[in-house]
Amino acid sequence: MPAAVGRCVVDGRWAGFSAVETAPELRRRGLASRVMAALADRALAEGASAAYLQVETDNEAARALYGRLGFTVHHRYHHWRAPGADGHGTGTGRPPEGP
Repeated sequence: MPAAVGRCVVDGRWAGFSAVETAPELRRRGLASRVMAALADRALAEGASAAYLQVETDNEAARALYGRLGFTVHHRYHHWRAPGADGHGTGTGRPPEGP
């Protein structure tokens, strides 16, 4: 497994950063910052002039990193999923009981 990885897609002037990860045993060594710098350099070379990313609200380390890099919160949203993955909404694999 690599020490740190990340992904960036450039679409016109926008660079979208995602999947920035560092191996747990190697965190707090600046690797994610270096990955972001390399991705940003490449995005600029491809013509990007604006950037976005998404981060979980409880990922304080990532939010601190992105804040140091100049990113700010633009908006928040929620992910929704069905109550049960079994299609019945019960999570038990059985239809709900009742009339």
